[in-house]
Amino acid sequence: MEYPRRETRKLYRERNGYLLGVIEGLATWTGLPALALRIIAVILLFKVGFATMAIAYLGSALLMPAR
Repeated sequence: MEYPRRETRKLYRERNGYLLGVIEGLATWTGLPALALRIIAVILLFKVGFATMAIAYLGSALLMPAR
């Protein structure tokens, strides 16, 4: 019995993104438009708080390798 092989996608920061390329990399990885993810990020910024979002964004920028 053979199982179909799933394509493995890696999460990268895009070099052509705006601020460190994190959201652009997430958009490439998920297949969603970058504008939609930016809107979600702004909504989370007001819901969660600036400091929490800044730490999460900078932490993900440090952990995600650049493409």
